[in-house]
Amino acid sequence: MGPLEIRVPRARSSGFGSKLVPRFKQVAPELEQGIGQLYLKGVSTRSVGPLLEVLFGAGVSASRVSRVTRALDAQIKRFAQRPIEDRYRCLVLDGVYLPIRKAQGAARRPLLVAYGIDENLRREVIDFRLAPQESEAAWTAFLTSLQMRGLSGERLELIVTDGAGGLTRAVETVYPLVARQRCWVHMMRNVVAACPKRLANEVAEAAREIYLASSRRAAIDQFKQLKGRYGRLVPKAVAKIEHALDELLAFFACEPGVRRAFRTTNGIERVFVELRRRQRPIGCLPEAAAGRRLAYAVFDTYNARGHRLKPDKETQPAQAA
Repeated sequence: MGPLEIRVPRARSSGFGSKLVPRFKQVAPELEQGIGQLYLKGVSTRSVGPLLEVLFGAGVSASRVSRVTRALDAQIKRFAQRPIEDRYRCLVLDGVYLPIRKAQGAARRPLLVAYGIDENLRREVIDFRLAPQESEAAWTAFLTSLQMRGLSGERLELIVTDGAGGLTRAVETVYPLVARQRCWVHMMRNVVAACPKRLANEVAEAAREIYLASSRRAAIDQFKQLKGRYGRLVPKAVAKIEHALDELLAFFACEPGVRRAFRTTNGIERVFVELRRRQRPIGCLPEAAAGRRLAYAVFDTYNARGHRLKPDKETQPAQAA
């Protein structure tokens, strides 16, 4: 409705209270809830005030918006402590760094994220944690929390990760019986980096034939061809693939319709793109709690949309003309 001038008696005792405006408030509770929802949907704290001024003829300061968004801390705590259903087929684990202001200056802190694809091919961010560093101990504590809250991993077919040693050892400790899929996107970057420029594209194309093969046996044959042709020319690049070949081919145990999504961490990387887009205008975040609020806002919006995995097109049955 906009700004309204209301005469409220000043009373020394606490017995009097307005039913319209709570004590010490100048903004209706419904509007404060709306501010929180705007933040969750992607509107920055600095943009909320001008937006409300256009709509209602009166805005609110960025500091007030910041105070309102602190109410998200209770939601974040409930999200981080809720029980987790053991219904996921694929668990994708990766981290993204956020700049956090500290007393001695800005520091980049890792946000550990667990992303899942369930039995109905629904994709969602399961949980996240802002850690001091991306170490084996940090990942082990995070994964143990998921396990203790219900994600025992009995239905997990794959856990997809990059090649980080600390994360790999943490997965082997907490989920030793689940097959691990090495992300092909990260591997391709490593392979190209180990090749001279004149051979980089050529070797990359040969490596792609491995994961595009129709079966695990065919993929192994493709690797043997790559090794025979480039083993002496780019031994380091070939050795990277050979060393992780079993983990790179783990996704072939799944049905063809989901293999493309199960062989990389691309799903979670797309969510990270939105997180970076939201963080970039802010710059260095003032505190760790602000980083958690920002991450929760992005992940909650993503989960609310109910993304589902579409099976690979080449596996769809042909429709009658």
